[in-house]
Amino acid sequence: MKRLIFFCTLLIIGFGVSAQSKHKHTSSADNQHLTKEITESAETRTYTESGVEKLGEMHKYLHGDADTLSSSDYMMSINRVNDKLNSIRDSATLGFEVVGMGRRIDEIANDISIIRNNVRGRSSLINVKNLYLYQSFASNLNEENDRVEARVAKIFHRVNDANLYLKTILSDSVFHVLYDDSRLRNTYDLKLVRIDRKWERADSTTRANIDTLNAMKVKIADNSVNLSNMLNLMDIRLDRANKQLFGPEVNCLWQKAQKDTIGNSSKSVISMLGSEKKAIIYYFSQTSGRRAIVLFLGILLFIWLFLKRKLIKTLREPGNQFGFLNLKYLNSYPVLSLLVVLMCLMPFFDAYAPTSYIAIEFLLLLAVTSVIFFKKGNLIFRFNWLILTGLLIADTVTYLLIEPTFVSRVWLLAIQVCIIVFSYLFYKKLPKDIPYYKWIKRAAKTGIMLSGLGVICNFSGRFSLSGIFGLASIFAVTQAVVLPVFIETLIEIILLQLQSSRMKKGFNKPFDSSIIVEKIKKPLTIIAVMLWLIMLTSNLNIYHSFASSTVELLTTTRTIGNISFRLVSVLWFFLIIWTAHILQRLISFLFGETGVDAEDTTPVSKKQHSRLLITRLLVLVGGYLLAIAASGLPVDKLTIVLGALGIGIGMGLQNVVNNFVSGIILIFDGSLQIGDEIEVSGQAGKVKEIGLRASTLSTADGADVIIPNGNILSQNIVNWTFSNDQKRVMVWFSLKGKELDANIVNETINDTIRNIPNVILQKKPVIIYTRVTPETCSITVRFWSTITNADSVKSEAMLQLSSAFAARKIEFE
Repeated sequence: MKRLIFFCTLLIIGFGVSAQSKHKHTSSADNQHLTKEITESAETRTYTESGVEKLGEMHKYLHGDADTLSSSDYMMSINRVNDKLNSIRDSATLGFEVVGMGRRIDEIANDISIIRNNVRGRSSLINVKNLYLYQSFASNLNEENDRVEARVAKIFHRVNDANLYLKTILSDSVFHVLYDDSRLRNTYDLKLVRIDRKWERADSTTRANIDTLNAMKVKIADNSVNLSNMLNLMDIRLDRANKQLFGPEVNCLWQKAQKDTIGNSSKSVISMLGSEKKAIIYYFSQTSGRRAIVLFLGILLFIWLFLKRKLIKTLREPGNQFGFLNLKYLNSYPVLSLLVVLMCLMPFFDAYAPTSYIAIEFLLLLAVTSVIFFKKGNLIFRFNWLILTGLLIADTVTYLLIEPTFVSRVWLLAIQVCIIVFSYLFYKKLPKDIPYYKWIKRAAKTGIMLSGLGVICNFSGRFSLSGIFGLASIFAVTQAVVLPVFIETLIEIILLQLQSSRMKKGFNKPFDSSIIVEKIKKPLTIIAVMLWLIMLTSNLNIYHSFASSTVELLTTTRTIGNISFRLVSVLWFFLIIWTAHILQRLISFLFGETGVDAEDTTPVSKKQHSRLLITRLLVLVGGYLLAIAASGLPVDKLTIVLGALGIGIGMGLQNVVNNFVSGIILIFDGSLQIGDEIEVSGQAGKVKEIGLRASTLSTADGADVIIPNGNILSQNIVNWTFSNDQKRVMVWFSLKGKELDANIVNETINDTIRNIPNVILQKKPVIIYTRVTPETCSITVRFWSTITNADSVKSEAMLQLSSAFAARKIEFE
């Protein structure tokens, strides 16, 4: 029993120990796991707390914290805000340009009102030309209004961007901390007050300027609408007027006249005069710039005349040395001639001018020209000119003031018939040998044709069209008579200036003025024809269409293959090259050349020749470069042209380029000069001209030999005057006598040679005995003279030696 109890006790104790051991092992594992979790949690908590701490520091740095920012950070923030405000102030400021644009906008509005008032109630049939005038001004105003609008829009965007930027500059985080902290605000109080005031001023300025620009934009929009409506109205009226112009206004002249529907004639005349006055006043106010250009040209011309007054006074003296200039106007009527030049140029500036304005201007021109004609022309010419002037006045007054009644139509018909008759008689009685006869004849035929059309239109009831043709016809004839005075006066101005420049450089010898006249007469005639065409088309009321079509024709881009060009560029290209060639020829007269062969032998011509050739070369090269620039040819296309030119040179232009380069070498080398006596290519003579391609040699026989420069440079040249103009002369002769004393012979030869003119005495003659016998001897004498006198000196030497030995009874052979 005791053993059973002990055994049970042992079992219980064993079970307890086992259970305790297992529990102990489990608790140990749990404790290790728990310890790991606690450790990891502590590490995580440590890392998280460190990250939060760093993020907090970054937040403080980015968003500002009074504890982390220093005084330098606050000052930098204040300076940043201040600089931004200054930039905004500069961007938002409106300068004097805006003030000027505002005034110009108001002026455009005022001009629109004036044009509207002048156009309102006008008779479009009679005043087609004035409608074109107002249309031209309205188009110019519309273009200017568009330019102002674009400029105002650009300024508005700039000011508006400044205003938007102004609202963002105070978002600076550091500046917020500074502004929100009362302690810091008190520290930087003075600077913050200034920033605050500057911000308020910038804000008020930008708002005010935006309002100003908006008001300007409204005015510009109003001007744009008004101009658009006005231009549309003018287009409608012009279309209607042009259609009515070619339709019958009244019955045919042989039919019964219609009742007068126009009203009181005097009131109509007053109304027309008032309309023309308004048109002239407005035209004059809008073309002040053109008047300034004409005034400037006039001042330049009269200053030139004042500076040349002494030379012109000399020209008036009888038997003066300047008769070779062949002046007709400047020497007798210098002031009137310059006035004619100025007034003839006016069609370039007044093509759109009202008819009354052009008539007044042209009558002044005729008055000035009449004074010249009445002092120079013959009696028949004066009478015909006076009749033509009277017809012009009568036709102009009729066109401007008279209404299409039966009496006025008969009056206009009579005027136009007189224009036809007197225009025909005028050019028929002109001598055919006078200058510009063909020009005046063609203009007279044109006037007769236009007057004939005017007569036909008058008969068929187209009174206004008849007046237009009649006015254009008489203007065409009278202007054609005046324009030769314009051309001749400009030629005389160039000749007189050239002579004055030559005299300043010491070249007083006459020059061939016909060469200059021939070179410059053609371009001046082209200018005169352009003036005549402008006046003709203006009087026919087709100048607007003619000019627009011409401009479109010249400025339209055309394409051939890959090359695009405009005709105006091509025209400029050839015009500049033509001008350069004229200048390089005329500029030689400034260096002493005269165009006369005898002049080329003077030392002055030889001295200036190198400079002349270099100047001519520069003028040509500069002209070609300027022509290429004016042509607008792109560089890539230019390389193609140069490549093609290189191929052409390689295939067939070698000689041309060789001669050109050789000419340049001769110019700069100086081995040849004008007047040199040379021998080259089997030819001997005097160098007359050295050109870029060839040189001209004048032989003793009077022939001019043209030698390519390449041949000259590639051959040996004998230049008798390279270093001096001396040439050795040799004479051969024989003497016979019973007693020939060498001392007597030498003395006779030396005395004779010494007394011959043009012999250089500094070099003594050399006497050589080539054969000697008791009674005969052959002698060669060498002495020196100038190249130009060598032959004459040789001849004179033979004559005088023969006489000298004959006096000593010695035979001379």
